[in-house]
Amino acid sequence: MIRAGLLAGATLLASSAAAAEAPQSIALEDARIAFDGVEVVLANSRIMRRMAWNDGALATVWLGFGEGDAGWAMTGQAPDLAPLGTVQPTDSARLSLRQVAATAIRPAHLELTVETEGKALDVRRTCRVFPKVPAIPCTLAYRGAPRAGGKAAKAGRDVIESADLARAPDGDVIDRLALPPGHWAFTATAFRAATDYHDWLVTDQPGELYRQPLALTAGALTLTDRFGPGQVFVIKEAPLGADQIAFPGHDMVLQAGNVRIEGSGIDPATLSPDIWQEGHTVTLGVVPHGDAALLLARRDYMATRRTYDHARDGMILMNTWGDRNRDAAMSESFALAQLEAAHGMGLTHLQLDDGWQAGLSKNSAAKEGQLWEEWSAESWRPHPTRFPRGLGPVVARGRELGMEIGLWFNPTRRDDYALWERDADILIGLWRQHGIRIFKIDGIEQPTRAAAANLARLFAKVHSATGGQAVFNLDATAGRRPGYLDPVNAYGNLFVENRYTDWGNYYPHRTLRNLWMLAAHVPPQFLQIEFLNVARNPDRYPPGDQLAPVRAGQDYAFAVTMMAQPLAWLEATGMPQGAFADPDLIRTYRNHAARIHAGHILPIGEQPDGTAWTGFQSIAPDGLSGYLLVLREASARSQAKLQTLLPPGQTVQLTPVAGQGAPARLTVDRAGAVPLSLPDRHDFALYFYDLCE
Repeated sequence: MIRAGLLAGATLLASSAAAAEAPQSIALEDARIAFDGVEVVLANSRIMRRMAWNDGALATVWLGFGEGDAGWAMTGQAPDLAPLGTVQPTDSARLSLRQVAATAIRPAHLELTVETEGKALDVRRTCRVFPKVPAIPCTLAYRGAPRAGGKAAKAGRDVIESADLARAPDGDVIDRLALPPGHWAFTATAFRAATDYHDWLVTDQPGELYRQPLALTAGALTLTDRFGPGQVFVIKEAPLGADQIAFPGHDMVLQAGNVRIEGSGIDPATLSPDIWQEGHTVTLGVVPHGDAALLLARRDYMATRRTYDHARDGMILMNTWGDRNRDAAMSESFALAQLEAAHGMGLTHLQLDDGWQAGLSKNSAAKEGQLWEEWSAESWRPHPTRFPRGLGPVVARGRELGMEIGLWFNPTRRDDYALWERDADILIGLWRQHGIRIFKIDGIEQPTRAAAANLARLFAKVHSATGGQAVFNLDATAGRRPGYLDPVNAYGNLFVENRYTDWGNYYPHRTLRNLWMLAAHVPPQFLQIEFLNVARNPDRYPPGDQLAPVRAGQDYAFAVTMMAQPLAWLEATGMPQGAFADPDLIRTYRNHAARIHAGHILPIGEQPDGTAWTGFQSIAPDGLSGYLLVLREASARSQAKLQTLLPPGQTVQLTPVAGQGAPARLTVDRAGAVPLSLPDRHDFALYFYDLCE
């Protein structure tokens, strides 16, 4: 076994017990995992990670591009992990391989599990290899006796004359790369959720690896070997920053020759010798040089976290809370009227938000509303006065109109969601009785690993009982909740923002900017992005405001959301006659939405700021066609060269689908840009494109 302080002279041999128990290799399409008693190899045609066995204390020795010679040999022999800040002596280690069949939300893949047992701590590391995907995620779990919390690693305060800064103390290291010497640039990306309080959701910090360690709070990292074969990308799949349990104050420590991802999400004081606690996932990927290559490779991996099924996941959902009447009018007659009006607009789903249920919440317009953190089973029956015949008539009318009904739900928080199974049964009962399968989950707080685990169990049980058809709209607007990169998002989509014309804080360009920035990291197909009734409350905006919603117009406000899951954050009965200049816009979009969302959707053009030329590109799975959404904000320019992800030098045919675009046959320039024009400010064009032979 490897012991702290003896790494340099350790013998890289597998234990005989592990070698006897483990299969030598396993394969699925181009993916494979192999173990020869000395090294573990995880690979497919696009990535290879080789790790020295080290009696189960795996140490990465190579990271590269598939089966070729391009890549990086790691320096040093330190294990990848320093659980809770130390390299634990290992009494025994076990290795197992298996092939995991595809499910409703995850494609088939291979899985490696290594379990080590120590006197103080057991560690389980599970890594997955997907065919043709250039990234490998690994998830940790700990088991052991409770202990006092560890100290976070300091981020290098030694003076420059210190001779051995590479021995900066470890925190709770959950993955490590001992990158070889070179000129390594990095971009660390920090995210913000709690969108009720934050309106700039993505921040990039560039830099270069240096001999002094630099601690950063960041969920994603790109490392570029300027004179080497390409780039390495890292994703820490966890809640954001301080929303993590036992957060050490940073997510990663960057240093020449020693890049560490830290913070398992497990509080050592809550450890149990009998129960595995699962921590965070770290995903490592490789990609050749180039921004486009990086975006596409990251998206290839993110697509494995939830398989998109348009019949299940596609929706233009209306939630009436956006008009700020809360539940004041909630009733059967109100819901039926909204259904008729929403159907007239071309929407697909109506979600009854807080107030449909017998137990009214503290956010209710009614004075008797008090509930929030704890609910009884009876709380989740239809409100007897508002829905005296239950939900049946509303669901039935929706079905006649071809629309689905969704509901708002707030799980009981007491004792770390100890009643998760009861709450799951409530949702399963609504599905069995009415076919309701879409639930907006609100009020979540995850202060402990037990709370996070119980919420995941709730979602998993409902997912299983509904045959994988349940969709949870996970609210990211406040509280200590899952963020954009949390694996629990595999159970649905993310409700990103509450914005209101009543408060003057809804601007289409700000919503667009947040979506555009997130789209570089998170598939927009799994983000609910709102459009409001832009005719409401024009007096809540400054006179002459060039970016006010009413100036943008209803068509443009909807267009901003088309690459995501559009959320009609409004009461359809309140929409003015002729609100849309193109009354068929939403129905036209619906004819193309399945193909749009089947592609890799990525940001193109300039970063939105209210005066930019910007947009999105959806690249079809065959790479030969797709969609361009081009948006001219309040820009004085009627023409622009729009940077795209189209192949340089390629001729492309643009066919207008919606908006103000004209047919065009264009040649993509060497930088990937195409010339486009739109006649007026706040115009847009949705194009289908074909690459010409």
